[in-house]
Amino acid sequence: MSDSSTALPSNIGGAAFSGAVPSMAMARSLPLSPESLGGIHPFDLFVQQMSTDCSEAKVDATKRIVVVATAIGVDSTLTDLLPWIAAYVVGGAPDGSADEGENDDEILLVLAEQLGELVPSLIPGSRALPVLPILERLCTVEETVVREKAVKSVNKILPLLAADASKSGGRGTSAAAPSLLLASARRLSGADWFTAKVSACGILPEIYRYYNARSKGGVPAPSGESTQPSDDEARRELRNLYRDLVEDDAPMVRRSAGKHIGKFVEAIADLPKPASEMYPEPHLCSEAVKSGASNVRNIVVNEMVPLYKRLSSDDQDSVRLFGASNSGSLGCALGMDPQLTSELVWSMAMGGSSDLSWRVRLNVAKEFSTVAGSMGFGSDNKFNQLQLEAFAAFAGLLQDHEAEVRAAAVENVARMTQLGGSDLFSSHISPVLPGLADDPVMEVRSKLAQTLMDCCDDSICTALSDHLILQDFKPLLEGFLNDEFAEVQLHVLTKLSRVSRLLAKMDAVVGSILAMTKAQNWRVREAVGRLLPFLVEARGVGFFEDHLMEPWLKLLLDQVADVRSSCVSGMPKLLSVSGAGWIQKEILPQYQRIYEDSPTYLTRITIVRSFAALANADPDAPPEKQGGEVSIPADLLEDIVTLMLRGLKDHVPNVRMVAARGFALMTAPCEEALMIAKVKPALSERTMEDEDDDCRYFSQLALETSCA
Repeated sequence: MSDSSTALPSNIGGAAFSGAVPSMAMARSLPLSPESLGGIHPFDLFVQQMSTDCSEAKVDATKRIVVVATAIGVDSTLTDLLPWIAAYVVGGAPDGSADEGENDDEILLVLAEQLGELVPSLIPGSRALPVLPILERLCTVEETVVREKAVKSVNKILPLLAADASKSGGRGTSAAAPSLLLASARRLSGADWFTAKVSACGILPEIYRYYNARSKGGVPAPSGESTQPSDDEARRELRNLYRDLVEDDAPMVRRSAGKHIGKFVEAIADLPKPASEMYPEPHLCSEAVKSGASNVRNIVVNEMVPLYKRLSSDDQDSVRLFGASNSGSLGCALGMDPQLTSELVWSMAMGGSSDLSWRVRLNVAKEFSTVAGSMGFGSDNKFNQLQLEAFAAFAGLLQDHEAEVRAAAVENVARMTQLGGSDLFSSHISPVLPGLADDPVMEVRSKLAQTLMDCCDDSICTALSDHLILQDFKPLLEGFLNDEFAEVQLHVLTKLSRVSRLLAKMDAVVGSILAMTKAQNWRVREAVGRLLPFLVEARGVGFFEDHLMEPWLKLLLDQVADVRSSCVSGMPKLLSVSGAGWIQKEILPQYQRIYEDSPTYLTRITIVRSFAALANADPDAPPEKQGGEVSIPADLLEDIVTLMLRGLKDHVPNVRMVAARGFALMTAPCEEALMIAKVKPALSERTMEDEDDDCRYFSQLALETSCA
């Protein structure tokens, strides 16, 4: 053992360190008393537990690898813990003997996850190389979930190694990384069994990015006497390895190669973000490609495009489905140059959208906005015809005879609308929307409701005018609000505030909202409660008094807490659209009456929280996340404070605590005379005399914050 571990307290592996008593699995598996466990060194305790015959105990020990590593320190983790784990995983027996035993897949899965969590929380990226051989071994096991977790952990570590290589110039601990990573890539890609090759497909993109980072970091090329290949030679070999994986005889390997080829081509082009995030900003995509190596575009054209075409024409639809759906990455790697994409990529995407296999069409439908956007057709009028073809293909997917394909395509409506503008929306998308709104499959209607509301979100789509929204969306929204499934209704209700400016022209929609205040589903009632203040903004306070006051008060007294909270959170909006005078005249008397007549403390809590919400932007947020001061007229604030003071004197501690917390979070400036005369004495009294600890705590907090 290293010296760093012997200096630790003897009980660091027990309850005092972990924050919990030793597990029952540990207590049952070791012939030791629970009291003696705290005196055993953490690493020795881990080895003993892993050496038992109890699978439950082994899983329990594996889940505590991060705890053990933290207890013994980085040095002991690298010199003792990781070598022991490597021997155990490779040899199969806890003592590292050649007599291999079968490790439970659950143990290997937890191990793959725990090793990923060690970096960088404990082991810095610059010293993480010893973890990779263990994860490489896990990448070759039979169980799929273990391999996927191991690949995920490897891909978490590799960027840290790349950052260290770029920072240190390839010297120090990072000097051995290139040869280790390239050797690992060769072993996994050239393995006899398909499991290692499947994992190699997921790891090669990050290894390629590692060499990109080395080159950008100015790492010097190896000397003439060195056997280590240059970065360019290593990248060339990685591309050859990936080509071999694409051409492998095993469909499982080709499928994995197709699944990750998008990431691989993005790594070749050194794109800073995935294609789905790059295509909305063509200039960034073009700049990223231009700033890369001079021959990147040639590599993509001459080496990657043939691989895409091979995958797109594979006999197995499980392989073919990834070729066309990853075309967006290829388009971005070509700098979204419409001349190149139209010649090299577009035919693959079109072929996928009309493929005989519904699974291929499904994958294309999921990524259609990324694929169409990355072609760059909208940047040059010469390619308007191809843009029309793209929207015609999208309309075809929206009308596909398979419900899964329609549902996946529907999710792209907002992004396609932003991509093509109002004209292409009106000519290709709008005509098929009524049919989708009446689709017999609920999932299609649900996703259509969601994406239509996204079309009204300025952060997603700005292409549609209010006239088009009213013309095309209003009848659809009316149908969605009357849908038999609450999920469809909720997708509209929760986002209808985005078109609150148009609610004055949607009488049928408003009528449906009012009817839904009595819905049986509490989530629907909650969404309606959050929406009612926006109706006041659209229709005026007179409409609220005539039609909304009664539903609002019923929702305020709802038996479900979240429904009541929706009315509480709507108070600031109601104040901003109706004015302080109206709140004082119409709302406060109603709330005061409800407080006085309430037979249950839950209702009184809701009323107190509503008062606090008027004086605070977010009554449920902690003080450090509060916004700026809330501007409230002095007379209204005095009424609010007076009513909240009643809560401080309530006979139920929960009500007093909520009132004190409301004062603690108050952001509206209160007059000093009112503070001195009423608020401070009441809070001081609660601090000194209240029998409830929480009430005293929040009262003291209010004295230190709002009353400071």
